[in-house]
Amino acid sequence: MIHKKKKELRKKVQELRDSIDPEERSLLSARVAENLWSVPEFTAAESILFFISFRSEVDTIPMIRRALGENRIVCVPCTDSGNKAMVASRILDLDEDLELGNYDILEPKGTCLRPLPARDIDVILMPGVAFDLTGGRLGYGGGYYDRFLEKCGPRCMLIAVAFEVQIIEHVPCADHDAHIHKVVTENRVIDCPASCSLH
Repeated sequence: MIHKKKKELRKKVQELRDSIDPEERSLLSARVAENLWSVPEFTAAESILFFISFRSEVDTIPMIRRALGENRIVCVPCTDSGNKAMVASRILDLDEDLELGNYDILEPKGTCLRPLPARDIDVILMPGVAFDLTGGRLGYGGGYYDRFLEKCGPRCMLIAVAFEVQIIEHVPCADHDAHIHKVVTENRVIDCPASCSLH
């Protein structure tokens, strides 16, 4: 039942997100970034795992460039689709270190793999289709992040970046689903109090 609900929600919210005009999406993404840089835990973080945006997601590429310019330790996911696993790999140059990988998403080239242990990451920017105010997250169904988070340290902060159209009343969650600490949209920073006890 929960699987069916997730599938229906995923389709509905992705259609909403896809309907945002690309020019508008770019403007909204810049506002999301502005709000992200107002989050103290994010600005204090030394090591950050960013996801590389694709399709109609919030554009994370300018955020990654900015964080690299601030000399932070910036990582992006490198996926192993055979084992449904991922590692965080440090990047030094956004233009030189990446190539198209699994699911047509940019990933580190084999020659640029610089794995960073999950326990050493301060903040993880979480992708997802939909989120609610308690930190519930509807992912894409692969489970990559759920498995990766099991290796993270207890102080690792999970921050989602999303458009307002992705915020819904309730995300159906299973026990293994990770909850988010904060959700950053173009309009606000949402603190998710329930997530502290659930993560």
